[in-house]
Amino acid sequence: MKRSLTLFICLILMLLVFAIAEDSPEPIRLAEIEQFSQALLEAAIEEDLPPFEDQGVFLARGANYEISLAGGDVSADSLVLGAALTGLADAHEQDGVVGEGQPAHQAPALMGPRGSLPGMTLEEVLALFPNDNPFLSGAMDSAVLYIAGELPAAVSAGFVIRDGQNVQLVEHDVYYQAGEGVMRAGIQYTIDQGKVSAIRSFSGMAALSQQEAGDELAALRALQEEHQYVAFGEREGTRFSREDMVLGGLDFIDTTPENAAALLGEPANQETLDNGNGSRIQNLQWPGMELVFIVKGETAQLQRMLVNGGSFEGPRGLRLKDTLAQAISRFEHTGELHQGGGELYGDALNQNPPYGLMVVNEDSTLLYYAVSVQENKVGLLLEFVDDVLVSMSITYL
Repeated sequence: MKRSLTLFICLILMLLVFAIAEDSPEPIRLAEIEQFSQALLEAAIEEDLPPFEDQGVFLARGANYEISLAGGDVSADSLVLGAALTGLADAHEQDGVVGEGQPAHQAPALMGPRGSLPGMTLEEVLALFPNDNPFLSGAMDSAVLYIAGELPAAVSAGFVIRDGQNVQLVEHDVYYQAGEGVMRAGIQYTIDQGKVSAIRSFSGMAALSQQEAGDELAALRALQEEHQYVAFGEREGTRFSREDMVLGGLDFIDTTPENAAALLGEPANQETLDNGNGSRIQNLQWPGMELVFIVKGETAQLQRMLVNGGSFEGPRGLRLKDTLAQAISRFEHTGELHQGGGELYGDALNQNPPYGLMVVNEDSTLLYYAVSVQENKVGLLLEFVDDVLVSMSITYL
């Protein structure tokens, strides 16, 4: 009886493992990259597209795609160096019936690996491939999604290129042996405003050395262990917190004039005033950024940071020109609002942190968020004109 029960439990566990494996996307395969390039080559052959030379590479360009070739002919024997799908065919860009007797949502003739298409959201594309890093923990400009395999066997890797919360590129590469060297081929998804604007494949003409390929993969593995920057997804819809006190890459609690200059360069303007109590007020300004410190002896403590220009990233990935609705959605907003604003959460009317408050003025709307940190009160102020974010500031209250 005990043996039968043990076998039954093992069977259940095996079935669970298989079910999980079926639900998990597989890493990118070389065949998928080659099939995408081949499909666009066949489309170019069918359309009899004339190739033209551009900076040593031959291109053939259709209405919504192009291929780059090693030679000047478009044929089944052509060596494809890269291919790009930049949009949907005109007949498939519209919803509804395409023609009499045709289905309302006819599949486009050209698509990327795993049915990917221009116009897909970033989230939809990420879901097509493995992702061991759902919160995109990494560096400010990049993060690794997965690495599968070890040289000399084939290695697949996925990563994103970004500017803070703004993902600009999703790339999936395959490293594989070719003679004494290693070739690298890949698929790139260009992301614009959260959607795929183009799908591109590439393959190198020259092999990497074993050392070069190993160094590239070592750099990806090092990035995989990096946790300098984490996307806000895990905190979206929660209250303003200590982790949100960052503007333009500068932490409100830890920033000094020295590390601000190291990140932003020397300030464009600098002014120091006597505070009358043995301390000084130091005002440092860069285009679009202002920092105010209280300096006592050799110690400078940041009191206020302001962003009113440029593309600096603020809490929860906010940037100037974002909308009021976007900003409200990034934080908790469980309170009742009226025409003049109101409490977003907490005891805002008595200014008892943590709280969130919206104030609607005649010419602007203000969002206030406050939290207690190290026995002090710290606030985030977001200012909107015509429902567009025009300034962000973090300050002691």
